[in-house]
Amino acid sequence: MKVLRKQEVSIQTTGEFKVGDQIQIGTYTATCQKVTRKGAIFLLDQYLDEAYKMNRENTNEGGYEASDLRKELQKNSVLEIFDSVREMMVPFKNGDPLRIPYAEEFFGDVDSYEPSGKKQWPLMEDRKNRIAIREGEPYEWGWLQNKLKSSGTYFATVYYAGRANCGSASHSLGVRPVFRLRLG
Repeated sequence: MKVLRKQEVSIQTTGEFKVGDQIQIGTYTATCQKVTRKGAIFLLDQYLDEAYKMNRENTNEGGYEASDLRKELQKNSVLEIFDSVREMMVPFKNGDPLRIPYAEEFFGDVDSYEPSGKKQWPLMEDRKNRIAIREGEPYEWGWLQNKLKSSGTYFATVYYAGRANCGSASHSLGVRPVFRLRLG
């Protein structure tokens, strides 16, 4: 695996990866957002080529953990995109090798969403890093894991200007998978 270093970013260094490192994943690039004892957390820089619904039914019941999107991300058709790093992937607490970001990881504390206890990734302090596109689309909204506190149908999103918003669970939006790679 080739690591493309961004020399101007040296926020945190551990093992072989540091925040700001970029790697190639098939036709995508991914940037290291955080380094922990358990591994380096990477986020795709682009949305997957296909937009996905959080749920086919317009509900946020059960949150991301019970969502149709979570099931889609664990299918071979999505996981094969990550074949080049699959052996290095460290599953998250729920056993999944892929997940989507939390609102706090992008925006810091956001009162209108159910809290996750996560902290903002340093690179996401710069709004341009929260913006992504999907091939062939002029701009794109993307899913985040948090449910909207005051709704039975909405989840948190990042919209094309890199700001927090929310979207109906049955809408098709962009997906930027998060994955963790072991260190050393």
